[in-house]
Amino acid sequence: MNSDEKKTLDEQEAESCTEETPVTEKTELELLKEENETLKKQAEDAKSDALRAVADADNFRKRMAKEAEERIKYAGTKILESLLPVLDNLEMALAHTEENNPLKQGVELTQKQMVETLAKNGLEKIELEIGTEFDPAFHEALMLDNTDEYGNNCVTMVLQNGYTLNGRVIRPAKVKVNKK
Repeated sequence: MNSDEKKTLDEQEAESCTEETPVTEKTELELLKEENETLKKQAEDAKSDALRAVADADNFRKRMAKEAEERIKYAGTKILESLLPVLDNLEMALAHTEENNPLKQGVELTQKQMVETLAKNGLEKIELEIGTEFDPAFHEALMLDNTDEYGNNCVTMVLQNGYTLNGRVIRPAKVKVNKK
């Protein structure tokens, strides 16, 4: 082979290399762009996952705080429920004591003090008037009555007072209900 032929072959190789280089660079550029897009998507996904995790943690914290507040709000339920029979007995003693009896005044003062103390701790008596409509959320029907004096489904007698603690019924009022 002579030098012209050799040169021609070298030139041909160089030309073929230069022709391939743009094709290879274009492919590499496309690959880099695709990789860049993939990395951007992964970064966005990671960011949204992190935001979701932060929101979940915040919701969990709020839920735990609310549950703790509820536990504190109703922590005294058991002891207050156990004091209700004592309050009932004081009311019964007042109902069966003669008016001029000096013991009645002491029982009235004791009952008043107990009611005030329980009220400070969130206990409230379910106010109920005879003739009001029966409400199963606040009343428990123990007996039925059949009288024309009251309408159907009306309370005719309160057998035992009911109470709420911070708005939640801890003991419904036990009542007699009219059914026609």
